[in-house]
Amino acid sequence: MTSRICVASHHTSIAELLSDAEFRGFKGRDGFLVELRLDFYSDLSSATLSAALTAVGTECVVTCRHPDEGGKNPKLTDAERLAYLQQAADAGVRYVDIEARTRRGNFRKGRSQLILSFHDFNAVPDEAALTAQWTLMSGDADADVIKIATTPQTMLDGVRLLNLLTNARDSKRSAIVLGMGEFGFWTRVCGPLFNSPLTYARGEGAPGTAPGQLTWRELDELYRYREIRPGWPVYGVIGNPIGHSLSPLLHNTAFRALKLDGLYLPFKVDCDAAEFVRVFAPLGIRGLSVTIPHKETVGAACTEIDPVAKAIGAVNTLVLKPNGTWFAANTDAFAAAKALEQASGTLKGKRVLILGAGGAARAVAFGVRELGATVLVANRTRERAETLAREANAQVIDLKELATQKIDALVNTTPLGMHPKIESSPLEKEQIPQGSIVFDTVYNPLRTRLLNSAAERGCKTVEGWVMFVGQGLRQFELWTGQSAPHELIEHVILNALQQRQKR
Repeated sequence: MTSRICVASHHTSIAELLSDAEFRGFKGRDGFLVELRLDFYSDLSSATLSAALTAVGTECVVTCRHPDEGGKNPKLTDAERLAYLQQAADAGVRYVDIEARTRRGNFRKGRSQLILSFHDFNAVPDEAALTAQWTLMSGDADADVIKIATTPQTMLDGVRLLNLLTNARDSKRSAIVLGMGEFGFWTRVCGPLFNSPLTYARGEGAPGTAPGQLTWRELDELYRYREIRPGWPVYGVIGNPIGHSLSPLLHNTAFRALKLDGLYLPFKVDCDAAEFVRVFAPLGIRGLSVTIPHKETVGAACTEIDPVAKAIGAVNTLVLKPNGTWFAANTDAFAAAKALEQASGTLKGKRVLILGAGGAARAVAFGVRELGATVLVANRTRERAETLAREANAQVIDLKELATQKIDALVNTTPLGMHPKIESSPLEKEQIPQGSIVFDTVYNPLRTRLLNSAAERGCKTVEGWVMFVGQGLRQFELWTGQSAPHELIEHVILNALQQRQKR
């Protein structure tokens, strides 16, 4: 069974819906449905409903939501709501959605399928309450699909939703289980893994009808929603915050280009990272990217850590091994060193100055040292620089000494120059060693003040997005054993960053 994308009508009237070419265009389009939210429409009548069904076709979901579950028209009585839904069923629409709380009386679904639904816009009920709700709805003989949409307040709230999905799949019960908001993002994409019949999306530029809805184009083109089948491996990035991440674009582009089964998702993880890895195992996760603030703690979930990652003290990649245990690595070091090596030809014997002493600085230091570079470190807090220098066999220098030092390459690992403070820079133009290679790990904006100043000094420059792409490509290779299309990935990431800067 192919799970379909249901594009929810956000319109305030049926007249507005009828004038929307985007929604009229879904009529007869394979793999898509339209949801008609009758409680939204100010001009709702039997005649206008007939006109709407003519415009979008009967391959739709029709609901008239109860006010206690998000309905927008409290003046409609239950009897009036059911009369409109009966009209839709008599017309033979694919689905009619009625809340479990609504007494259906003499409602006849006919050729339509009944979605029996429950919504909680405030929380996810506790395990006992959720199980009771599921049992009650599953016992309704007329229900073809059970829909439960709740609002997780933490990532771990989603475990209860994952349990529902797993139980529904194992019992062969057709179910739609959704978590509204950022913590439930994954549920809007993972339904096909559990044989869910559909997910909900919003139109392009539309506000959506529930928190966290993606656009139908994102679901279809970025996440390949209509292609997902049970058993697809799941990958993702864990962090907090995570909404800005371009990793889903990078990896899903690679899976699509190589025609590989695989789904990559962003997970907003506000709990212990190792705990997340353990409790979300039933989702079928095979690999994870790791970003702030979990790089130094997620290693607790692993039985094996790459020596470079162990030396750095930070992990950005998890790989599930065939025996079910996790292997940890750090591809930031590899990517930074490769970016510099490509710019310089070789790093062997080169003197590389690193600005900063945080996690990114540690990755760069160990990465370039592995390729034979001599590492120098400068940081505004000298004690931190000295700690890194001891561990990476590096030399600490003061920025005042730059004029007396031979520097072949300079890497900024500090956030100075990052959006929105784009006028800041870790160095003034006069401090930048002439003839050196200058690499800024900041990639928003694409061209930082440091890079512009370096170019004016005659230096070769390397933009931060190069490292981002490099670490992602290495992750993809660790997970799949295949090389992602480098040029294509560079193109889509660079284009996405350019589009962001225009906003």
